[in-house]
Amino acid sequence: DFPAQQNNRTIVMLAVAQTGLALKHASDELKGDRAIVLAAVSQRGGQAWRALFYASPEMKTTREVVTAAVKQNGSALQFAAPVLKADRSVVLEAVAQNGDALKHASEQLRADRDIVLRAVKQKGDALQHASEQLRGDR
Repeated sequence: DFPAQQNNRTIVMLAVAQTGLALKHASDELKGDRAIVLAAVSQRGGQAWRALFYASPEMKTTREVVTAAVKQNGSALQFAAPVLKADRSVVLEAVAQNGDALKHASEQLRADRDIVLRAVKQKGDALQHASEQLRGDR
């Protein structure tokens, strides 16, 4: 471990620009830095969306950060704070990218017909994550 580098904003920004998962090695303070976390979760391709796991609790409640992550991979919803798992716009983005993200949505949104339709349109198997009522709907 390199404590001085882990708290150096420039070095951490360069690291997460290369690979979002480098956020894991940042200081707790920088895991709460909006620009750094956004850079980490916004990278196209790969596993950068998983960087949300390492973000501070505050960043996991930040709509802009979580939306950026779920746009890369809807499964990032699993790392979001409960308040955003219950946020209709965030969940719509997540299931549009990956229908299976429906399993991480709040119970209420798993019973939302529009959200379930979007999830199933993206991936038919997502129906298994819908509310019991919607699964039985004809």
